[in-house]
Amino acid sequence: MRARAALVVWIVAAGCAAERLPEGRWTGEVTPANHPDRPSPIAYDIRYEGGALRIAIVGPDGGLLPAHDVRLAPDTLYFGFNEPEADVPLQCALAGAPASGFDGRCADAAGKWARFTMTPP
Repeated sequence: MRARAALVVWIVAAGCAAERLPEGRWTGEVTPANHPDRPSPIAYDIRYEGGALRIAIVGPDGGLLPAHDVRLAPDTLYFGFNEPEADVPLQCALAGAPASGFDGRCADAAGKWARFTMTPP
C-alpha cells in the first residue's frame, strides 16, 4: 500500500513539474502599491535554455532585465530581478497558471511592493 501511495505522489509531482510556460513575448502590467491608479505596460520574454526556464523583463525602452532564481510551481511563478532605477533586489511570487497567466507581487526586503501581471502570447 505504501508503494502504491508513493507511486501516486511521484506521478502527481511529475505531472505538475512537466507543465511549461508558452515561450514567446508575454504582456502585462506593473502597478506600484503607492500609485494603484497608474499601471504601466510591461512585457516578458519567456524561453527555455537547456531545459531551464528563462525570463527577461522588457522595460518601456525595450531594455531587458534578466530574472534569476526562476521557478514554476503548480500554481505560482517565482523569480527575482534587480529594479533598474535604484538597483534594488525584488522577489516575485505570481499566482496563476501557464495557460491563463499570472498575477502577484514583487517586493523588496523592506516590504515595498508592486503588482505584476503576465498574460501568455
